Parts: sequence; C-alpha cells; structure tokens
Amino acid sequence: MLLFSSVKLFALGAFIGLAFIGAFFFYSSRRGFMRNGYFTLPAVILIVFVLFIAFQTIGYLITVLTIGTKIEDNTTLALCINGVAELSVLLLGSILIARLAKQDPFAVFRLEGFNETPAMAYVLAVPLILTAQVAGEALSAIWIRFWKFFPDIFQSLDQYESASDKAQQGLVTAHGVLEFFIVFLFVAIVPAISEEALFRGFAQSNIERSGHHHARPWIALFSASLLFAAVHASLFKLPGLFMLGITLAWLAYRTSNLFVGALAHATNNGVIVLALYLYPDATQSTSSNLVSVDQLSATDALLMLVPVLPVLVGLAYLFHRITNPLQARHNAELEVQAWNADSIHVEFEEPHEPPEDTL
Repeated sequence: MLLFSSVKLFALGAFIGLAFIGAFFFYSSRRGFMRNGYFTLPAVILIVFVLFIAFQTIGYLITVLTIGTKIEDNTTLALCINGVAELSVLLLGSILIARLAKQDPFAVFRLEGFNETPAMAYVLAVPLILTAQVAGEALSAIWIRFWKFFPDIFQSLDQYESASDKAQQGLVTAHGVLEFFIVFLFVAIVPAISEEALFRGFAQSNIERSGHHHARPWIALFSASLLFAAVHASLFKLPGLFMLGITLAWLAYRTSNLFVGALAHATNNGVIVLALYLYPDATQSTSSNLVSVDQLSATDALLMLVPVLPVLVGLAYLFHRITNPLQARHNAELEVQAWNADSIHVEFEEPHEPPEDTL
C-alpha cells in the first residue's frame, strides 16, 4: 500500500500551498508590503502564487463549462482557453498591480534596455537557453534518482507526474499544419510573453529594487527563478525548471530587455512543440513548461553534464561580454540610492518653525 495516494498527495500539496500563502501574507503584513515604491520579497511571492492559482482556476473552470471534463476530445479549444486565461491573469494582472502601485512599467517590465541591446544578444540567447535545457534535464534525472531512495513517496509522485506529463503531451501535440500553428502560439509564444512579464519582469524587478540600501540583483535572480520552478508544481523537474529560470533571469538582468528572454523562452518551448509534431512517438513526456525528463541513469546524466556545462559557461561568458557596456541595468541601483537619499533627507530635515503671530 502506498504511503500517499494521489488524492492525499494533492490535498497535501494544496494545504502546503495555502499555508505558504498565509505565512507570506502574515510576514508581509509585519515587515511591510512595499519598500522604495516596490513590493518586498514576501509580498512578491504572495502576489505570484495568487495570480498563478487564479490563472489555473479560471482556465480550468472556463474549460469545464465550455467543453466539459473530457478535455482530450477538444484539446485545441482547451489550449486556446488556457492561453487566453494566462494572458488575462498573469500578464494583464501583473501590469494592473504594477500600475495600481504607481510603478514605472518600463522599469518593472524591463523595457529600459530595448534600444541599446545589441543584436548578438538575441542570437546568443537561443543556444544559451537550449544548452540550459539540456543541463537542466540531466540535473532533473539525477534528482529523480535521489527520490527513488524513498520508494513510497516516489511511487505517489511518479503517478502524479506521469498523469500530468501525459495530459500535457496530449495538449501540445499537433496533428495538422493549422493545429501546429495554434499549439505553437499558445504553448510557445503566449507563455513566453506572460511568464516573462510576471517572473523576469514584475517579480524579479520588484525584489531587486526593494532592497534596504541597495538593489539586490542576485537575490532577485535566485528568488524569481525558484519561484518560477515552484509554481509549475513538478517536484521531479524542479532542478530543470530552476536551471531554465535562472538562465532567463540572467538574460533579463544583463540586458534589462524582456524581449531577449521572451525569445529564448519561446524558442525553448517551440523546439519541443516542433519535436512533438514531427516525431510524436519519439518524445515520451513533457512538463508544464516543456522541460522533458527522459529516464536517464545517474551515470548517463553525469556524462551529459560533462560536455554541456563548459558550453553553457562559455556561452554565458560571451553574453556577458557583449552586454557589458549596457547602462540600463544600473538603473535599479541608482533608483534605490535615490529612494534612500530622499528618505534620509526627509528624516533629518530640520522642522520649519511656525511663523510668529503678528498683531
């Protein structure tokens, strides 16, 4: 008998998710939701989780009300509904929250570096993300081997992951030219826009610019990437998702141009969509953001990492070199310094004496 059934596992996950939301709401209310005009780390985590849960819930409810529970009978319409929900909740929701907080959209959604980003940055972003995907797949394979030391938990997780992979593969596998373009639009392009705006735009920028005395790019890089991996609810693919997230976050940080990461994100998803279209029987599984995890042994995964990691480091070094002259990424540091200077000025400003009464 399994230690956790699938229902119990889902209930446990829902309980943990709600507990995290409650904890971050409490922590944010104690520490403050905003600093320097930007949302603090606990507030960002709370907002992202709420938006992602709202997106999944709204998309599922509309799908069920429209086509019923047999989604496999009309996968194209289900995919369209999911894509519209993603754009409406993740993209427009994050923009609306930023505007309500009176934040500069060019700063929050990293559009400041658009005009000075060299063309080579777009070119290098493609092999960089594909190499990161291969490295992430190998890391995920090693991570899965770790969970096999806990057979009861592993079997429950494997049932959930396998069912999720099968459902996702059914949704993103096209069976005709027109269907291929629809799938490519809602699996490659729409997530590239909405998820980059939410994670590498809203989340990463707010975390970076809400520092006490200076911008926190590395804390923002790590936190936004871990958050990106966590909300996709795939424990087995967590290292691969994090690897993709940290790569996309670094592209956004180096360029302050969200379109570079969006191109890389769309390429990563688009390659898998194309592979499923051309070779539907050869590709065994995909995840919620199309990071596949083949059944590699730990030895094969390590052998894969040996040549991939130097290539990844080399591409990252080249990207670092060509983006080094860009000035846009320094805006966060300057803005935080300006906020702190203003706060110090207000704190130590001499009080004005009231005018003397003249009779």
